[in-house]
Amino acid sequence: MEIRHTHTGMPLHLGVGLAASLRQALQRFCAESEVLYAAVLEESGTVCAEQGDPALHDRGETGALAVGAFAAIQAISARLGDNTFEGLFHEGKERHFHLSAITPTFLLLCVFKPPVRYAIVKTCAMKLRPKLAEALERPPERMPEMPRTPAAGDLVLGSNLFPEN
Repeated sequence: MEIRHTHTGMPLHLGVGLAASLRQALQRFCAESEVLYAAVLEESGTVCAEQGDPALHDRGETGALAVGAFAAIQAISARLGDNTFEGLFHEGKERHFHLSAITPTFLLLCVFKPPVRYAIVKTCAMKLRPKLAEALERPPERMPEMPRTPAAGDLVLGSNLFPEN
């Protein structure tokens, strides 16, 4: 079971199967669209799965900033009367990125650089998002039951370890 934590410290249980399938889908997406890096982000900024250039792998800050930027632009869009906000694209001198919603709780972040065209990335992302959404909306794998009694070889701390003075 792969356990990640949200920014509030709450556990985000992905399960081994889901985590592996998300990484596999992102790996295919990176190859197909030629993006440098792709990640599935939870609404708190927690990186649930990522693939691509190890130098771009997130330690938490980028994910939090990305979901914050997405929420801010989405709110501005709504305030300006456009409730059809679907994503965000930034074109930099050396790198570009694209953010789009997978579900109301999860986002897709893609980082790429020229000569990769945004239209290709957006088209590939549009094909990927429903597959990711289907996987993320399935009921989570159950956490394995913890043994109630010690098994052979388990270290058990008894009250006799801490004698009273």
